[in-house]
Parts: sequence; structure tokens; C-alpha cells
Amino acid sequence: MISVVMPVFNGEKFLKIAIESILNQTYMDFELLIINDGSTDKSAEIINSYQDKRIRLLENDGNKGIFYTRNRLFEEAKGNYIAILDCDDYAEPTRLEKQADFLDKNEEFGLVGSWVTIIDNENTIKGAWQLEHRPERIPAKLLFLNQFAQSSVMMRREFADLKYREEIPLAEDYDLWVRISQKTRVINLAESLVKYRLHNENISQTKEKELQENVFKIYKNQLEELGIYANQDELIIHKKIGNMDFEQNNESFFETAKNWLELLHSKNQEIEIYNKMVFNNLLGEFWAELLSQNIELSISKKAFYQSYLSNFIHSTKKNTLSRAFRLRSFPFNYTIKPALNVVKNLKDWKNKRKK
Repeated sequence: MISVVMPVFNGEKFLKIAIESILNQTYMDFELLIINDGSTDKSAEIINSYQDKRIRLLENDGNKGIFYTRNRLFEEAKGNYIAILDCDDYAEPTRLEKQADFLDKNEEFGLVGSWVTIIDNENTIKGAWQLEHRPERIPAKLLFLNQFAQSSVMMRREFADLKYREEIPLAEDYDLWVRISQKTRVINLAESLVKYRLHNENISQTKEKELQENVFKIYKNQLEELGIYANQDELIIHKKIGNMDFEQNNESFFETAKNWLELLHSKNQEIEIYNKMVFNNLLGEFWAELLSQNIELSISKKAFYQSYLSNFIHSTKKNTLSRAFRLRSFPFNYTIKPALNVVKNLKDWKNKRKK
């Protein structure tokens, strides 16, 4: 059986849509476990309006908060698998069936998520998150970015025992996925099985500074596994690399980012927390993007040819960068001006033909 767990606090606006998306699943063997965390709106009334025996409603004694509620849901769940759905999101009809089937057939995996479709308050599709779906890459990518949408996750119940940690608010899900990935294989199915609602009340938009501080805690925990004890400036560089948010035409930033990538490589070569080939390929992707955004820097060409990081760049991208640096080496008079003259001569010739 699957336990679908849903925390609710003043969720009346989208609660009915979320509940019915579970009741309409093609997979029938589930319980929908809902905890009402002291809602003051009509959430309890909406939940109680359903007569479906698969719905199990529990009430907190007042508003206990999201950590208490999510962890209580894990404790109260009866299923072998636990699927998460927040009360403003929507599960596609085949979500439970496809994720349960995957876990049934792949015992080495303890957690499965999926891609998600982004919707707004009017249910208009605004985009998609095509999260990393190659399981061999996910642990390494978690070092830089969260790779799971919470409402898409289904896990074996033993991994729910790890629980959310209250000392990392706003990023508690990211922290949990990292810790689970250190104990079992994890994956995202490469199809959208959930609609995730992005709206003005999303916590990550209203408390961005606190969110960043707690993401940095997650970075530090993982980096320390590599033997790296990062300071605040290094954590900022690490975040920028993960987001591929590189400062352009800034030699100091370029050099610092290059050195950080080289440090990550050398530490993982020593300890091999992450598969060496996978990790090196990922560093190569970051390095290629850093170079691409800084072609005009005088130091970037030298770094491209001298840093061993370039050995990790995919051959097609590497050839493109090599051509770009070669073209950059020619003076303006020998590249751009002749091309402009050719265009001008062609126009003059066409004008004469018309006459």
C-alpha cells in the first residue's frame, strides 16, 4: 500500500483539486493521510465533505508548524511506500502507478521523483522543471542544487525515518534528499507526473535570505565530506557555479571560480565521494559554461589551454570553444572588416544590376 501524505494549513483555495487528483489515481491501493495543522479557514470542512474511506484525517492540537506536521505524517503513515503531495499541488492520474511500479521493479532505489509542470494560481502552465533523471549524476548534482520537487517524491518508508531537520528551515526537503541519497539510489522519472503551483505565498520567494543561509548549511555539510571547509565567500562562489550564474568579464571572479572547480576535483580524486568520471564530467560542464560566458577575458584563453579541467569538457563543446578562442586571436582588421566589405560589395553589385 502507498501512503500519500498531505500537510494542510489554511489550504482551502486549492485543497479540493489536490485531494481529487489523488482519489482519481489509476493505482487504487493507497491511503490519503491528511493532517490539518490548526487551519482557521474551511480546510477541515472540505476534507470532511469526502466520504471516501481511503482518506484518513488527523488534527494537530493547534498550529504545530510544518516540521512537526511533515514528520508526524511520516510516523502515522501505514504504507510501504510514502508519496508526498502538498495541498496546493496536483498529481497526474498515473503518478502513483508509475512510481510504485518503478520501486517494485528496482529494489536498489529508495526514492523516486519526477519532472514537474509549473502552474500559477489560475492553473495556467508557466513552464516545467526537467530535473536530473540520470541516477548516476544525481548525488554529484545535489552538491550544487536541489534535484527533487517535493510533491513529486515517493520513497520507501524506511527512509522516511530520517525525517526533516528543524535546524534547516525552508530547505528541509533539499537536506532530506541529500541524506537519503547517501544511503540509497535515487532517481527522477523523465516525465511530468505532478503540477507544482508557484504563487506569491511560496515560502522560498518571501524568505529568500533565510533560505540561502540554510542552503549554505547543506553545502557545508556535503563539502566537509570532501574535506573542504568553505567560508562565506566560497559558498557564494559554489552557489553561482551550481546556478551557472557567472559574472562576465570579471577576471577576479573567473580565477576564483576556476580555482574552486580545481579544488573540488582534487578533493574528490583523493576521497571519491562521487563517482570520479561522473563528477569530472559535471565539473567540465561548469568549466565550459564559465569559459563560454567569458570568452572576451584576456586570461580565459590561457586558462582554457592550460587547465586540466578542459580535459573534462565534451568534445563537441571543446571544439566550439577552441574555434572561438582562435577567432578571438585575429585583429579586427583581419576578421570583421573583410566580412563587412564583402557584404557592402554584394549590395553595390545588386544595386548596379537593378539599374
